[in-house]
Amino acid sequence: MSRMLSFSSRSAWLQYHILMVLFRLAVTRGLYGRFARGLGRIFDSENAVSVSQSVDTPPFKIYLNDGYWTRFSLYHRDYEPEIDKILCAARGATPLFCDLGANKGYWTTRAAPLFDQVVAVEASGQTFLRLSENAGDLPNVTLHHAAIHRHSGKVMRFINTHLSHASARLGEALNPGDTWEEIETIRIDDLVPAGLPALIKLDVEGAEIAAIDGAARALSDGAVLIYEDHGSDTDHTPSRHLLSDPDIRVYYCENSMVQITDPDQLQRFKSDRFKGYNLLTGRRDSELLKAVLQGFANP
Repeated sequence: MSRMLSFSSRSAWLQYHILMVLFRLAVTRGLYGRFARGLGRIFDSENAVSVSQSVDTPPFKIYLNDGYWTRFSLYHRDYEPEIDKILCAARGATPLFCDLGANKGYWTTRAAPLFDQVVAVEASGQTFLRLSENAGDLPNVTLHHAAIHRHSGKVMRFINTHLSHASARLGEALNPGDTWEEIETIRIDDLVPAGLPALIKLDVEGAEIAAIDGAARALSDGAVLIYEDHGSDTDHTPSRHLLSDPDIRVYYCENSMVQITDPDQLQRFKSDRFKGYNLLTGRRDSELLKAVLQGFANP
């Protein structure tokens, strides 16, 4: 997929090209992150590059002191191409895409031209501001500053992780530079209209089971979830939870869809403990699931 880059200033153009050199020198993700943050203290903190996947796709703005998203913008390959294939496969099969744990809005902006309606939810206040920058003016996008969980209207406390692109996670201990934040919860069943089989991307950093439990009605209506099973989770907790329901089907998605019938199958795929692995799930009778599987296999 071709990409188009535009820079906020000549200074941003220079910073970007220095980052390209540093990217090639960095031997680990952590070292590159330190390079990006250090360079960000030298240059203007507002320096940014905007990435568009095509002339029809809204730009996604990446600040150049962001150690995760600049790594993506430096790559000469597509970012999570399996997710892009799923979105394209679902186009026309559902009017609604939900980007839950939307971060700064990469998939929100990518989905906006493909679906009639896009709903994006982000818990971290600081990250929500960046999401609003990227997607707040898109006419078919609705944004919610909230946390996805089992019930709506509760208040939960989470950690803003300053060194992570994900920003917000559940936990008990603060690392240096982290902060606590409180936010109201919302469940998936209160975001998705009854009877509508939505495509839902779920990235909620430790709250997967609670979020899935809050999607019981949506799943019974034929919704399809894209979720992460993290490489550090050797028990494959969200997949094990889903597979306890005999009517649920789970697929590991990368170059092809591989049905998972036993969560321990995932051990042969999860080789990187720092990576979140994308899986697809829905009820066996979901017409949307059938359409996505067919479209993924025959793009």
